[in-house]
Amino acid sequence: MSRHPLRALAEADAIAKKRGHVQHYERGPGMICDFTITIPECHAPVKIKRMRYLRCTVQWLERHAAEEIAGLRLFPSSREISRELWFCSPEYAYRFFRVCDTTLIELGRDGQPLPAKSPAQQPKTEVPVARPDVPATPEPGNTSPDPPGPAPGEDSSVGE
Repeated sequence: MSRHPLRALAEADAIAKKRGHVQHYERGPGMICDFTITIPECHAPVKIKRMRYLRCTVQWLERHAAEEIAGLRLFPSSREISRELWFCSPEYAYRFFRVCDTTLIELGRDGQPLPAKSPAQQPKTEVPVARPDVPATPEPGNTSPDPPGPAPGEDSSVGE
């Protein structure tokens, strides 16, 4: 974070403590992360970045946080190390990301990756099925919904 506001750090600390043991680092220029979260399965160095807007694409975030991402990528990449970048808005709302080797993966507050698609069910739309044997528009003089057949007394076989 460029200015390290105390309220943003305090709110981030409350979120981090729900995940595990938190160790803060002395703030200063050139620091790679603000704190680490340690649990038996994982060690997570975390950097907080203030952003004016949080509702943006991952690509936009990657461009505007390139320096922070490069710093976190100095840590080795493994299953046991989760390099995390937390974006904080002026209203102290957060978005959480795991810094992978080539991209960012969005996380929930619990540190688990969010599903790729929204879990909300999409409303089903029924598409009318056209019957292939019924013409789309009725023929002139034919008001019956049934397809035209052979006239009474006509033979339906051809060339037998």
